[in-house]
Formats: sequence, structure tokens, C-alpha cells
Amino acid sequence: MGKRTKQYKKLMRAFQLLGFREPYQLLITSDVILDTVKLDLINLFEKTLSSKNLKPMITQCCIRALYAKNVGPNRDPAVVAAIDRAKTFERRRCGHLMDEDPLTERECMLSVVDPKGKGENKFRYVVVTQDEWLRDRLRSVVPTPLMYVRRSVMILEPMSSSSAQAREREERAKFMDGIIRRPQKRKRDEDDSGEEHSGSEDEGKRDKPADHAEAAAEDKPKKKKKGRGPKGPNPLSVKKPKKTKAAEDKKPRKSEPPPKDAATEAKPKRKRRKKTSGTERSGTEQAEKPEAVAVEASEG
Repeated sequence: MGKRTKQYKKLMRAFQLLGFREPYQLLITSDVILDTVKLDLINLFEKTLSSKNLKPMITQCCIRALYAKNVGPNRDPAVVAAIDRAKTFERRRCGHLMDEDPLTERECMLSVVDPKGKGENKFRYVVVTQDEWLRDRLRSVVPTPLMYVRRSVMILEPMSSSSAQAREREERAKFMDGIIRRPQKRKRDEDDSGEEHSGSEDEGKRDKPADHAEAAAEDKPKKKKKGRGPKGPNPLSVKKPKKTKAAEDKKPRKSEPPPKDAATEAKPKRKRRKKTSGTERSGTEQAEKPEAVAVEASEG
């Protein structure tokens, strides 16, 4: 089981190169639903494709085929169970009406998978059918993964030869894109005469030997650099310039107040006398007394 799972994973990765993406669209026919009534069909799909992101679908003609088998007095309970399961799947509207253009289940599946008859699975359906003729017919439609049930085991067919050839072409194209360097889009230089340089001339210049590398460099027009201003210092990390005398002289000076009187302007400071002790005061008073007596005598 593990070996088969690895093979199926590798096979689905190959189909992903051809445009298959999750959720995978599974187009189921009525015979598969009838053969797997007692099986968990969704679980089989998830294990086979190694993905839980699936979208099982059934066409209107396949539903009609199931209802046709449920006609009569003796109805098969397996058919009733198959109809109930088919109703849970998404309905793929094929547009084949019963009154106007009724088609068989095979014709309906071919018209849905390959609508234009060009051998291309346009909508990338994974077809699940028990019909061998239908599987053989769909192998020529590129790319179409085919699945069927055998002994309660879901089998994914290997890639058909037409799908394998389409995958090889896709891989070869990607490989060549990696080797061949395609010229990038660039503005072509124009001569004075108005003629443009072709890509072949540029490639010829690249293929010149190393001796003529300097001459080739001179022939090539120099690209003009964008004129950008000089980068100045960070204004946050620069000290502010000091103010000069010339700048100070230019500033308008404030009008000075009128001068005040000298008497009011210069007030005499009050001298502070030094405090003396009692003995010193008595000595000074005695020294000052004879002078006072002398002054009184002169006045008399």
C-alpha cells in the first residue's frame, strides 16, 4: 500500500505540471457509484490522490441513468442507495435535456471532458469510471487522469502516452527557458541619424575577445548618472553655529531708558557701626568729656 501511494503521489505531481490544481474535480459515472455502495467512496478518493481537498461531481445524464435503473415494481435497494449518494455530490450541468437532445452516458462524459473535440481536457477533470471503452477513448484526451475500482481498491491509471508527450514538451520548454537568456526589456539607444541599435549588435559586442574589451567599452555609450545633490551631515548631530559680532550688530537694539538723577541713582550706603563692650564705652565717654567741658568754656 505504501509503495502504491508513493507512485500515485509522483503521478499526480506530473499531472500538476500540466495544470492540475487542488481541489481536484472528480467526474464520476453511475457505474462507480453502484459498485461502491457498501464502501466509503470519499475515503478511497482521499487515499488514492493523497489529498482531502476534493470536489466530487456528477452530470445530469449520469443521474438520469441511475433513475432509469430504478423503474419497475421490484426496486433494487442498492440503486436507491446509489441515488441517495449521488445527490450529495455536486451537480455538473451538462445541458443535455431529455426532451430535446437526450444523450447516452458515454457521449455526455466525452462532451463534458472534451467540449470542443480538440483532444484537450480543458477544465482538468479527473474521470472516475468503470467503463473500459470510455477509459480507452479518454486516453487520447490530454491530460486526463483515469480512475476505477477493482475489488474494493481504487486504482489510478498510469499516464497515457499522449499525456506523457505533453509533459515532456512542457519540461523541455522550461529547460530551454533556463538555458537561453532572453534579452531583457530595455530602452534602445538611438544614433544621431535616428536609427536604433539592434539586439544583434549588442550580442556581437558581448562576443568580442578580451583583447578588444577596452575598445568595445569605449564604443558603448556611457549611461548618464542621475544628478543627486551632495549628501550633507546629519543636522541633528551638528552643533549650532556661534553668533558673530557682525550678526549681533545687525540685530536691532532695544531703546535704552532715560538716565536718572545722580542723587536718586547713586544712594549713599549706610555704614555699619561696630558694637563695643561696656568698659570700652566708659573709657571713650571719659575721653570725650574734657573736650565737651572745653567747648562749653569757650562758649562762655
